[in-house]
Order: sequence, then C-alpha cells, then structure tokens
Amino acid sequence: MIIVLTVLSFHAGFGQNATVVLVKHELRWTDETRFPNYFLDPEVRDSIFDDTRVELMNYLNLNEVAFPEDIEYRIIDGFGKQKVEMPATDPGADPQIAIFSFITRGTSNFAMYWHLNILINESGKRIVTKNASHELEYYDASGYFSPRCWLSDVEFRSIFSQLVRETLGTQPASDEKILLGSPEKKEELVRSLFPDSQRALLKIRGAWRNAGNFSALIELGTDTLVRMNYRQGWESEYSIPTFSALFATLFTTMTGLDIAYEQKVVREVRGSMLLSDGRKIRTRFKWLEIKECTVMEGVNSVRVTAPMVAEIVEKGQLTGKFVCTQRSLVHASDRTREKFSLLTGFRSTNTFGTEQVYRVDGYMGETPVFAEFNEYHGITAVSADTSLQAMMVVQNCNPDNRTFGSSGMSKSKKVSYGASTSIGKPSLDNAEKTEWYPVYLPENVSREEGETCLKILSCLFFGIWDKE
Repeated sequence: MIIVLTVLSFHAGFGQNATVVLVKHELRWTDETRFPNYFLDPEVRDSIFDDTRVELMNYLNLNEVAFPEDIEYRIIDGFGKQKVEMPATDPGADPQIAIFSFITRGTSNFAMYWHLNILINESGKRIVTKNASHELEYYDASGYFSPRCWLSDVEFRSIFSQLVRETLGTQPASDEKILLGSPEKKEELVRSLFPDSQRALLKIRGAWRNAGNFSALIELGTDTLVRMNYRQGWESEYSIPTFSALFATLFTTMTGLDIAYEQKVVREVRGSMLLSDGRKIRTRFKWLEIKECTVMEGVNSVRVTAPMVAEIVEKGQLTGKFVCTQRSLVHASDRTREKFSLLTGFRSTNTFGTEQVYRVDGYMGETPVFAEFNEYHGITAVSADTSLQAMMVVQNCNPDNRTFGSSGMSKSKKVSYGASTSIGKPSLDNAEKTEWYPVYLPENVSREEGETCLKILSCLFFGIWDKE
C-alpha cells in the first residue's frame, strides 16, 4: 500500500503545468541530405511538439506542457557522445523538461543510430532520466555509398514520436532496426512518372561507377534484350602551354624562390563496348583540368573546370556525342547558412538536403537524347527525341548482393571498396556477385531501343565518375 501511494503521489504531486526548457537535435558524422532537418518546417516541428506534449501530459498527469518556440540544432563533424545536460534555469515547483535527439554514425562502422534522451527536474532536482535508441537501416547499400534522402518528413515525425513513447515507457522498448525506404516505394514513384512502362532488370557487375571494366545486360522477363561488356582502354593527358608556367619556371631558376602557377591539362580515356552480336563500339571521354602547382613541389591540387565530353564511334563513324554536366540543388530554408569546417570545407547548413544531379545531353545519330541521374532520389531518366525512353532505379535490388558499383556493405555495416578497374571481363553468371537495378521501358520495346538505352546509361555512368 505504501509503494502504491508513493507512485500515485509521484504522478499526482506535480503542478498542473510543465515547461520544456530545451529541445536539442544533433547530427554527428552524417549529413542533412540523408537526414534533413525537418524541424525547419514549422508544421512538422509543431506536429512533433503536439505529439510529444500529449505523451508528457499523460506520463506526468499534467494539464499542459509548454514548449519553446524553436529547437537547438547542430551538425558535428566527428565522433563522440552527445552532451545530455539540463540547461541552467531558475528552478521552480513545476517540472522542467529537456529533450535530446541525436542521429549519429557508428564509431567502427557505417551504421546509423537515432538516440533520444529525456530529463525531468522538479524543484531543481533530477527525478527522471530516460532514453531510447534504434539503428536506422536503409534498405539498399546505395544509401551508404551515395547521398540519398533516407526519410520523409512523415517518417521523421513517426520515428521521433516512437522514440518518445519508448523513452517514457508508454510503448515497449525494443532493439529492432528501423528500416527506411523500400523498392515498392521507388516503383510507385516511377510508375507515377512513367505509367505506360514495363519493368526490366539491368544486371551489372564491375567498376561501372569508377569508369572501369564492367559487364551488363538488360533482362526483360526471361528474354535478354541486350548484353554488353565494357573494356577500359588507354588513358592519356597533355598540358596546354601557358605563359604563367613558363614565367614561374624562369623566375624560380633565376631567384631560387618557389612560385605557384596554374597548368591546364586535357585528359582523355578510351574504351570499347562489345555487344552480344560481336559489334565493337569505341568510346572516348575528354575533359579539362586545372592543376595548381609550384615549380619545386609540383602539383598541389587538381580541379575539373570543363564538362566531360563523351563520344561513341562505330565503324569509324561518330554515332554519338554527349556533354556530361553536374549541378547541386540545395533545398534551402529561411535559415540556411554557409558554414566552414576544416573537415568538409564550405557547405550549406539548416537545409532539407542537397540534390546532386548528373546529366548527359547530346545526339545518337540525328536524334537528340539525354539522361539524368538524381542521387537524392536515386532515380535516372533517359529520353530520346523529347520522349521518355527509360527510367532506372539506381538501387541494387538483388537480395543476395549488398554491393553498389562493386563496393560492398556487410551485414554489420562494414565497408569494402571495389577496385577502380577490374581485370578482364566480369562474369554475370554468379547471381550473388551481380547487382540488379530495376529499369522501366516502354511497352513493346525493341532490341535496338534497349541497346541505345544501355549506351546512354554507360556514358552517364562515366559522367558520374569523380575525376578529381
């Protein structure tokens, strides 16, 4: 009876109101593209506060819980534990509450975790310290190897509310992983954009994301629409003479002082596509680099200053030419700011994420074509003569394979990076080593159309390749 009365007095002894003096949300060793700061959206923030208010009122038997107008938000580059400390405030008779939300990468792997801590003080004394935690797992390895958006604002609110309930004990706590994303959601998105299409599979193996050797085929049902092996050829570069380089060399020779200068360099990579009917198609990729050098120390940094040009040559004739470009689109808010970090340089913060978009524009014969890959959504679109020809979900759906562009992710979230160039022709016979990517094609697609699609996609893959 004494224990029961003590518990009842604990919940009934509070005043009618409580104040949340701090709501803190941090990202550590991850980014806003994977985990956008949805607290920047007033509707999302208020809905999360409303959900949390109800849980706290029920837990503490209160009539009202007041929340601050905003949250404290930080992005931290590096590992470490979150500081969970009640802020210095004037203690009162009513409870004071602090809520700490923390999304972080693991210290020894690439696993992502969401931790939540709730502290409650009464009359300046700690009476409640509770926490809950879950691993957040993206359904495909691509989410760990490229900047994907992992969750929507609806999922953000749902997970936050779940953690609050588990922290307060109104929902049983568990150690289950929270799975984010699904192939079904991606297919639903593609179907809405390309309704009159049929699903095929692009099966691919090798260093396709690193401009190395790879093998690929498009499989439509039980029929192989097109098969191709890409073989990287020789790579060359040559410098464009500039007055600054000649002057720097001369000045250093005369004075002994090391002088910095910029050197323009044209780089070219050649390769070949071998199709299943024996035809060989040559490829050429060219781009311009600026190397920042000093006479004595040599090259200090390299940057690409012009878009890459891709060419396809068949039987000595130029049959395809493309320009590869890249752009970044920041989903900004009224609080977005540029921030400098020694680890990451300048970047935008307080955003809903950044879209990286890769695109190739050009011609196949006389037909204008383009392909665009949006890493944020993991979707690629291919068009010919202003008509949508294919859409690709750039997320490996092979349940027996956890790689993306030959880089692997173990079940414990350990990463193994694939070689930039594989030796020989990668085999597609072993399903466990082959990546599968859903490709949506027009109904009654021809083999020629499938071949054109694969050629354009290959040029887009090389445009994605980081040449710096």
